[in-house]
Amino acid sequence: MDLPMRRLMIDITHTASHDYNTGIQRVARCLAREAVAFSERNDIECFPVVHVNGRFVHVDRWCAARGYRRYQIDFEALTNRVLPHWVNTSTRLRLNKLGTRLRKLLYPRTIDRKVRHLVRSFQASLEPANPGPGDVILMPDSWWDLPEMFDAVQHAQQNGALVGAMVHDLIPVRYPEFFTNHVQHNFCSWIERLIHTVDFMIGDAKAIADDLRSFVHEKNGPLADWQVRHVRLGCDLDAPQNTSELNIPADIAKLFANRDKAPYLMVSTLEIRKNHHYLLDAFDRLWAEGKDVSLVLVGKIGWKCDDLLKRIASHPEADKRLHLLNNVDDTMLSYIYEHSKAFVLTSKAEGFGLPIVEAAHHGLHVFASDIPIFREVAGPDSSFFSLDDPSELSQQISQFEATQGWRTAPPKQTLNEPWSVVFPKLVDTVGAIAKDIQQQRLQAARTAA
Repeated sequence: MDLPMRRLMIDITHTASHDYNTGIQRVARCLAREAVAFSERNDIECFPVVHVNGRFVHVDRWCAARGYRRYQIDFEALTNRVLPHWVNTSTRLRLNKLGTRLRKLLYPRTIDRKVRHLVRSFQASLEPANPGPGDVILMPDSWWDLPEMFDAVQHAQQNGALVGAMVHDLIPVRYPEFFTNHVQHNFCSWIERLIHTVDFMIGDAKAIADDLRSFVHEKNGPLADWQVRHVRLGCDLDAPQNTSELNIPADIAKLFANRDKAPYLMVSTLEIRKNHHYLLDAFDRLWAEGKDVSLVLVGKIGWKCDDLLKRIASHPEADKRLHLLNNVDDTMLSYIYEHSKAFVLTSKAEGFGLPIVEAAHHGLHVFASDIPIFREVAGPDSSFFSLDDPSELSQQISQFEATQGWRTAPPKQTLNEPWSVVFPKLVDTVGAIAKDIQQQRLQAARTAA
């Protein structure tokens, strides 16, 4: 780069064309929002961009007005809310499976992509970003299904811009058995090409950055260790409030009416990586011992989980002391967090684990699997259990029940700062990397001369 960083572009191509609202999409939208706010207060121009027809362009005002998503309404959540809460677990799971099959039959992904491509072809009025000297493009989105974007990345680099990727995890590489062959193949092809293309990488936690450096070494990538850094994700959570029970279905309010009898909570997509079977094994032990405890699972139905769904639907405690809620909006989730006894997350691998942060924010004690990212995210006051034996978790919960641990709030921790604080740190980190790359290239040019 011949200039100090003058513009920072945040690519949100995948997020802006979908309604998904899981971890990566939430991060991309927060970065897009904070980029605009930061630019209004500082000399460095920051703004979101998308990839259209082989080039990066400014996000149009209509996309921004929709909250950087395809539609303003989350149709998947709307569909889920059609099902009344009194519909039992077995029926709910069958209807969800039928709905998924109908959606794939009537509107397959291939048609969806063609429609989006056709719409974009008529967007000739979009303003080109024209990345060049002094510009940095940061790509935090999930674009492993969009290999055509590499051409635009390399074109930007040829014009003098730097390009960096924010990589949230390497789980499809480290644990391919958790994913479909399609996802695993696309991600692995993408990440190997990525480390040989971008100028730097950012992890969203120290554990992730450490894994990225190891992966670069394994693949003989050109990035030096200093070109892989981390910035801890932000978390914008309002102060916990007592959500009015008037807005909560009666059966949900009844389930959480008494804190001493309230369920333990796990919030996550239903997929094998989240390790729900381990959790159920632990609670089966507790129920077999006569412990009067209950469990609520909140999350959308994911992939490769048919055996888990069958286990939940046919479980003797289904709709008694074992509950599955997959039609929960933000208001209801906040209520559930506020009134649960404690929070449990049994994941085998994670990129960050935002529900842990949300649970701690609501004053819940956290039980988490003993993996490096959870040690970093959950902090020292959480309880960690080995994934080798479910009895370790059941013993921790038995002790928690014996001491009525939920009656003593865990110490408040400020491990995650709001995005308005995190984004300037991200700008500083990216700017420092850009400066180091510039100095390295100048030194190489002097040596070659």
